[in-house]
Amino acid sequence: MNSNGILLSRFLRGGDAWRRDASAVAVVVWCLFVVAMAVLAVVRPERPITHIYRDAVIDWWSSVPVYTQGIHGFLYFPSSAVLLGPLAALPLGLGDQIWRLAMVAVFSGAVYRVALLLHPNMGRTLAAWVLVAAIPTASINVLRGQCELMMMSVVLHAAVDLAHRRDRRGATMLALAVALKPLALVPALLFAVVRPGVRRPLALGLLIAAVAPFLHPDPGYVAGQYAAMIGKLTTAAAPDSGRWFDLTRMLAEAGVQPAYATMTALRLAGALLVVGIVWTAGRRLDHATGMIVTVMLGAWYLVLFNPRTEEGSYLGIAVLTTLAALVEHRRPRAGAVPMLLGLAVAGLGLHFYGGWFYRPTQMWLKQSLTLALLIYPIWLVVSRRSLLAPPVPADGQVLHCFSGEVGES
Repeated sequence: MNSNGILLSRFLRGGDAWRRDASAVAVVVWCLFVVAMAVLAVVRPERPITHIYRDAVIDWWSSVPVYTQGIHGFLYFPSSAVLLGPLAALPLGLGDQIWRLAMVAVFSGAVYRVALLLHPNMGRTLAAWVLVAAIPTASINVLRGQCELMMMSVVLHAAVDLAHRRDRRGATMLALAVALKPLALVPALLFAVVRPGVRRPLALGLLIAAVAPFLHPDPGYVAGQYAAMIGKLTTAAAPDSGRWFDLTRMLAEAGVQPAYATMTALRLAGALLVVGIVWTAGRRLDHATGMIVTVMLGAWYLVLFNPRTEEGSYLGIAVLTTLAALVEHRRPRAGAVPMLLGLAVAGLGLHFYGGWFYRPTQMWLKQSLTLALLIYPIWLVVSRRSLLAPPVPADGQVLHCFSGEVGES
């Protein structure tokens, strides 16, 4: 090897070392953030909502009505009270911290698996930086202990399993996500559209989740709670004009007051659009990219059309957009796409940066950015663009599947 080759080799080794160091710093920052949220939960005990889950579990096994009047309270299937049973065995403060740690662990693992799927050679590095970029949007979920973080994490795990064509395991994860939180029905049904092998095991998993609450010693109580659940979820689906962050609120901020029938029509149109894109993605894109696009569109639909969208709901959008930005940054001639995606992620976490930035934009910016981000998965489908990193053949040449170019590794 000549002197230039030796210098280049040393530079590349140095670059790898720098990336490892930077990734380690990113992981430390993420861990410090989690610790800070855990401490803040102790200092501000009114912020976490773990008590809602714990109280529901205690009421469930005490045969006390779980579903109360009004639009707030326990808004889950009875299966959730069964799955969250261990929380009732612990003191509230300890249970809150263990639940938070469990959510963070499942979420971190899901981000790592998705990053490894998209870029096997740099999965750890990508995951570390995705976690750091997620801090502004994740702060609400991690502090409050909202079950939505666990639901989204389980859906991401399911997407990776389905990308590896493990239909039964992926379907089981999707059924578990639905059992935890009803909103997971949206991505579960989208995956059933694009993956026929998911349909039967998903239906079986949902059936098991529906029957599991009858482990309760009083079947009559369980049947009554199912009836109460229907009434509760129907009432909660039409919330008041409080702090919700869906498309309806964005339109209201723009001076438009859409009628309920109008929003119902928009939700139906949005559902048909998402199903159409997912169906097309399954036929035009490589399998793994199709699965990630399906998750993207499920998250997109939920935050815009769920009438109870909260700020923390945008974490899924932020994580998937950050992954896309990092993937695009690794492409030859990336252009402005990574920067635009990165700016969108920054905008989704604007509440984290202080009231001066946040107050003027709080009720419309996240929705506007999410609407704009629909362009990205559509672009992937139309251009047949892959999210997977280029493979490295044995001869040392990298086939750039993004652009069709061949270069030296």
